[in-house]
Amino acid sequence: MFDDVIQLPQPRFRMRSDDPAFQVDWRGGGRFLLTGEVSEDPTTQLHVNHASESVDVTLAKTSRPAHAVRMLKRAMPRDVYVTEKAQDGGLEVTLTEMTLPAAKPPRVRIITTDLVQRVLQLDENKVEFLGNVGADCLITVLCDARRVTIQVPKGCSAQTTAVRVGASVPRGFRALVEGATVAVWKDADFFEAVA
Repeated sequence: MFDDVIQLPQPRFRMRSDDPAFQVDWRGGGRFLLTGEVSEDPTTQLHVNHASESVDVTLAKTSRPAHAVRMLKRAMPRDVYVTEKAQDGGLEVTLTEMTLPAAKPPRVRIITTDLVQRVLQLDENKVEFLGNVGADCLITVLCDARRVTIQVPKGCSAQTTAVRVGASVPRGFRALVEGATVAVWKDADFFEAVA
């Protein structure tokens, strides 16, 4: 019926491990299943090849898939998004190409005087609040070189704290609040007016 050769798309990513005890199985597309534990002494390499570049990640002896994923997230270029999901006795890692935003996301840091509520840094511009506020406290939100300090009363939930922080980011930034997570982005309108 068809006389022409149909070209199948080549995988955009390739990943392999130097250590046979730390296995990398290709699951199609940009998905890989990481299983096992690094047994070579003292280190091994995890190689990721992409159309534009290759990345080598060094894993220490006894490293497991969760550690490899953390190292991959640090080492991959900005235009590659890394996600993971527990599956089949290991971690399934998905590498996805993204279009880069025009500006690099701001660096967000949270400093709090509360000793009970925890702040988890999810990404350079994203934080998550865990637990309730134990005592009246001050929270300082640092976005790049700008900062603002707000008061948070005792007993506020993680979601309430996230809403207060999102509403109080420094001038020139906008926040997106989802549950207890706050993602901060530069406000393009503000920076155009300043320039």
